[in-house]
Amino acid sequence: MDSVEAQTLIRLGQPRFRSFSDAVEPVLSAIAEAIPGVIALGRLEPYEQGCRVIEVRGAGVDGLGKGSVLPLKARANGDGQRSSEIDDRAPTVELDPEHLKSLGALACLGMPLELSDGRIVGILAALDSRAGAHDSANVALLAIAARLLSHEWESVEQRAELRRLRRSTSAEAKVDTETGLPNRDSFLSLLDHEWALTNRGTVESVLIAFRIGSDPDRAPSRDPRSGLAMKIVAEVLEANARATDRLGRIGEATVAAILVGCRVDDAADFVERVQAALGRVTEGHEQRIELSGGVQALAETPSPEEAFMRAEAAARASLRTNQAEAHAEVNR
Repeated sequence: MDSVEAQTLIRLGQPRFRSFSDAVEPVLSAIAEAIPGVIALGRLEPYEQGCRVIEVRGAGVDGLGKGSVLPLKARANGDGQRSSEIDDRAPTVELDPEHLKSLGALACLGMPLELSDGRIVGILAALDSRAGAHDSANVALLAIAARLLSHEWESVEQRAELRRLRRSTSAEAKVDTETGLPNRDSFLSLLDHEWALTNRGTVESVLIAFRIGSDPDRAPSRDPRSGLAMKIVAEVLEANARATDRLGRIGEATVAAILVGCRVDDAADFVERVQAALGRVTEGHEQRIELSGGVQALAETPSPEEAFMRAEAAARASLRTNQAEAHAEVNR
C-alpha cells in the first residue's frame, strides 16, 4: 500500500459524521484523490429501473452528472430469463456495462451500498475512460468507502424510524418530539419521585442541568441549526447515561439528567464526559455547540422545584465562568 492509499484510509477513518449527507463530501473527496477517473454515488430508483446519480467527483466520462439515471445490468430471473427489473433483495446489483461504454467508460468498479437487512440502496462506482485503469488497492478503498456510506445511510433510517415511533406515542408518554426525551412536565414528575426517595434516605441522587448556547440568559432562536444542536446534545446525553438515570428536556435550550445513586463529585465527572463526547462528535464541523452543566445534589434542597432552579442557575453560572476564563486566556 503506497502513501496515497494510506492517507486515504486515514481520512476515511478520522471523521465522525452526523448523517449520510454529512459523510458524502469527505468520503468521495478522499477516494477521488486515490482512485483514477470519476467517482459516482447513485441511489437505486425502483420506478426508474436504474441508479440515479446523486454526487460525482472527477472528470473524464462525458454524460455523467448529478441527476442522470444509469441503467442496471440485466440478470436472470427464477425462470432463467433475463430481467432488468430492480429487486432490493438481490445479493448484488451492477451498472449496465454497455451503457457505460456508450458514455466512454471502459473501466468500472461498482460497490453496492448494502444495509444490514440485505437491502441494497445505492451504488458507489469508479469509472475511467481507460480499460484496466483500476487495481486491487482501488477495489479495497472503494469497498471500505461503500461500507462506511452504507452504515451512515442505515443510521439515518434508524433514527428517522425511532423519531416516528416516539412521535406516535408522544401524547401518551409525554415525550419531547424534537429530542425523544421526556418533556418538561414528565421530567418534573420524575424529579419529584427521585427527590422524595433521596430525602427519605433511600438513595443519593444528583440533578444536572445542561444548557446549550453562548448566552447564559437567553435561549437560542428556533431555527434548524439550534434544533440540530439540541438533537445532537440529547443523543450524546443518552449515550453517556446509565439505564437507571433519568433524562429530559426542560427548556428551549436546556436538557437535564438525574443521576440516581450518584455523588456530587462523580456528577462533575459525568459533566466532563458529556462535554468531551460532544466535542468529539462535532469535531471538524462548522457548527460548534457550547454546553455548560450545573450540578445540584437533591439531598441539599428543600423541594424538587428548588433543586430544579438551583441546577439551572448553576449551569448559567458555569457558562459565565467558562466565558470569563476564555476571555482571560485570549488577553493573556
